[in-house]
This record gives sequence, C-alpha cells and structure tokens, in this order.
Amino acid sequence: MKRACLLVLPMLLAACGGPTSEGQGVKTPDQLLAEQERLAEEQDKERKAQGAGGSSEETDLEKKAKFDKRQADLEMKRAARSAETCPGSVPEESPAGTAKVTVTFGNDGHSKSATITAPYDENAVGKCAINAFKSVIVPPFEGAEETMEWEITFPEQEKKDPKKDPKKKGK
Repeated sequence: MKRACLLVLPMLLAACGGPTSEGQGVKTPDQLLAEQERLAEEQDKERKAQGAGGSSEETDLEKKAKFDKRQADLEMKRAARSAETCPGSVPEESPAGTAKVTVTFGNDGHSKSATITAPYDENAVGKCAINAFKSVIVPPFEGAEETMEWEITFPEQEKKDPKKDPKKKGK
C-alpha cells in the first residue's frame, strides 16, 4: 500500500502543477489594472481596424427609419395590376389609355392621398383605380412625407354582346 501511495503522490503533484520555482501568487491591484488597460488598448485597436471599413454601413434602426423605396415599388406594382382591371369591373364605359397616379405616403406607411390624371379623374374607372392606390401600405418611416408617381394603362373595354350574356341563356 505504501508503494502505491508513493507512486500516486508524484503523479498527483505533477498533475496539479506541483511545487514550482515561480510564485503563483495573487496579482496586485496595480497588476490587474495594467492587464485590463492592455486588453482595452488591444480591443480599441481591433475596433478601429474594423471601423475603417464598416463605418459607412447603416444600422438596422437607420434602415428602418428611411422610406423603403423598393418595398413601395412592389406595392405600387400590385396596385397598378389591380387598377388595370377596373375597366372590366365598372358598368360605365371609359376610353382606353394611359394615366398617371400620384400617391402621397404618411410616416405611418399608409397612403394619405391619391390622384389620377384626366379623363379618368371624373369617371368610375378612375375612381376604382384611385381606390386601389389608396389601399397601398408601405413600412413606416421617419422624415417628410413621400410622394410617388405611377403610370397605369387601361386596356380597351370589351363590348358586351347581349346575345352572349350568360344571364339570358335560360330564357
């Protein structure tokens, strides 16, 4: 048993570091402060090296605060597709052609107003188109109101043939 203890004791001392010639004492407050200052300087150098290339990047908050032109374009395209179906959905006839719609967005992202050029500004097709654009919502943003213009094309309306009217087939 003594032999086993004598064999194990040197292994334990070696594993724990054993007695060394260097002191493993506690660092003084001055030593701790000097080490922390050195680490802070290293971190500051790293931050400056990274900051030189990344300082022009916007933060997520800055991006959210700006008017999202890309998203607004997508929403305006959707509204235009909806508006271009208006001639087939209103009973009043309207000429085929192109019109310009102007939409103003408030900071909450909702459209505050929408207008359409003549001759559509006075007929049911134009009012239908305005309703499509008034329903556009974009992400909220900071700053002044944003105004966008969009061009839409109204196709030629199909003439309704009373002979092909499905309501009159059964009579």
